[in-house]
Amino acid sequence: MVSNKENMYKHTNLDQLQVPVSLENFTKKLPQRYQNGEFDDSRINQVDREWGQYEKRTRKQWSAVKKSAATVLAASACFLLFIGSGFVSPTMAKMVSKIPPLSTIYDRFDTPVQQIEKNLKKEGFPVKQVVEHAGGSKEGVYIFLDASKEQVEEMKEGVEKTAFNIINSNQYKGTIYEDYYVKVKQHKEPSQEWKEEDARNQKQWDELAQIVEPILKFHDYKQSWGGGQNTVHLEFPNTESPEKIAEIEKNITDALKAAGKDNVKIEHRIFNLAKEQQYQRWGNAISGIAGELKMYKKYKVSSVGYKSLKGEMMQVHIGIKLPSTDPKTAVLAADLRTMIEEFIHTDEIWNQVKQDDGHYEIIIKGKDKKVITE
Repeated sequence: MVSNKENMYKHTNLDQLQVPVSLENFTKKLPQRYQNGEFDDSRINQVDREWGQYEKRTRKQWSAVKKSAATVLAASACFLLFIGSGFVSPTMAKMVSKIPPLSTIYDRFDTPVQQIEKNLKKEGFPVKQVVEHAGGSKEGVYIFLDASKEQVEEMKEGVEKTAFNIINSNQYKGTIYEDYYVKVKQHKEPSQEWKEEDARNQKQWDELAQIVEPILKFHDYKQSWGGGQNTVHLEFPNTESPEKIAEIEKNITDALKAAGKDNVKIEHRIFNLAKEQQYQRWGNAISGIAGELKMYKKYKVSSVGYKSLKGEMMQVHIGIKLPSTDPKTAVLAADLRTMIEEFIHTDEIWNQVKQDDGHYEIIIKGKDKKVITE
């Protein structure tokens, strides 16, 4: 724990520092400088608390043998704590704004939904479930209480106060959570009829799985499969031979008939293996990009998606809330492109997608659907 006694440290105001020549060298030294007490007392307690939480979550994510890049990113994350509170000069803040989103590489803090549920239970409210409603024109949180209608009405004001205190806290300042609504509802158990129907469906599915899965295992079937009461859905890569597909389907059909389930139909889908593998390689990257850019309102990002062109080219699609004709759009698009590129080239992500080096592109469009070029 860092002490903030004045007779122990000589403090320096970070606003007086010049922009460093090398951000990497600067950020490597930052944690030690913080330990030495070189920053204002007004920031020490806040950063000490947040840095402790940061170290705790990174220990969960990384093994004992950490890459050197992780050290740089951790130091940069500490540096960003100061930026987020308006603690650095405008010049330095502008430079550091080019750092890729760091929180996507490590485990996040608890989400607002998790924090709301945790705090409400700690306060003694009979919380059954807290559900986030994302997507659509309005987003928010539903809180379900295991209580009577009368009790829910009595507790509603206190529950809303706790929830709004969390989503309006400094931790979520500048994020979409600031605009979330909070709705408090009574939890209702499913009807007996629904439970019985669900049990019947589960039993039928279990019976189907006991017939189908041994056959798929015998044929070394590696894809997912599914279906309903009267259907089995299979998936095959386009590299699989028609003969093997026909053999697997025949074996399953024969087994179903022998079990008295000859009314069950078998359907299959053929997918492009190279395309599917490219989607798998880019899944974490797109999740990280979307999670960060859509969360913070300053980026004005409305949508994040990706599209594989036959497994040969990956397109990262970003939609922003400004029209392409807005004077701010070109600058915003350039900054987003830089941020995304640097994030893609972090060790954590690049090790997964480097096979597509030279075979991906970032496409940014305004709300008028027109591509924004630099």
